[in-house]
Amino acid sequence: MRPLRTVLLIVSSLLGSTFLVRAQTAAPSPVESPAASHDAARLAVARQIMDDMANGKMDSVCKHFSVDLRDALPADELELAWNSLLQRSGSFQKQISQDAHNVHGVSVYVSRSQFENSKVELRLMFNDLDQITRISIVPVSDLSAASMEESARAVADLLRQKNFDQVVARFDDDMKADMSPYPLDMSWSHVISHLGEFKSVKLASKDPEFDVVDVTCEFENGEAIVRVSFDPFGKISGLWLLPSDEEPAKNPEI
Repeated sequence: MRPLRTVLLIVSSLLGSTFLVRAQTAAPSPVESPAASHDAARLAVARQIMDDMANGKMDSVCKHFSVDLRDALPADELELAWNSLLQRSGSFQKQISQDAHNVHGVSVYVSRSQFENSKVELRLMFNDLDQITRISIVPVSDLSAASMEESARAVADLLRQKNFDQVVARFDDDMKADMSPYPLDMSWSHVISHLGEFKSVKLASKDPEFDVVDVTCEFENGEAIVRVSFDPFGKISGLWLLPSDEEPAKNPEI
């Protein structure tokens, strides 16, 4: 019998929904919150980055990158990712707001914009030289964290009932094209064969940065995580069955 490993049901397309690049350096250490003026300067950069991308000035964007990030994401690849985002989210309309917040002890600078089909968040991290070391741009939902957690709990319960048709009915179009009820049934059966019958949902927790919810489920012989990601319209754009010791949700990286 194969050991229980991460069972990847489906992952949303990287290009057209999200791109994320981080310089290949050691993970940033948690630091104290910078002064308000420091935050304001970095938020101004976030606003400028979004304006430059909307106007096709990818070379200008890359000038703000660290050396490692510039090597990882040259201007031509940045433009390809941006164009793929436009195919999914529609044309850029306007910027809405800029904000700084703390995610897992690291400062993240966010510029939220309205596109034709959804809202989109640009997220940046900086090094001590105020160079960008991480950039992501993500379509986001207007749903609250509580609503996403409730929906993810419902998905876990549908899996418990083996009502795979109703799970698939909640998928977005890309998911429906790639995943039918049958492989979903096979993946769930694999989990059951290792962990025994499903007993209860213990916890549903939305990731602080992405529209992803981890649902911790108790089985007869252990626990597993049902991870659900949502598109801007509340449809399921990704679904995973993971061991209970899996790290918190992370987006794919280029």
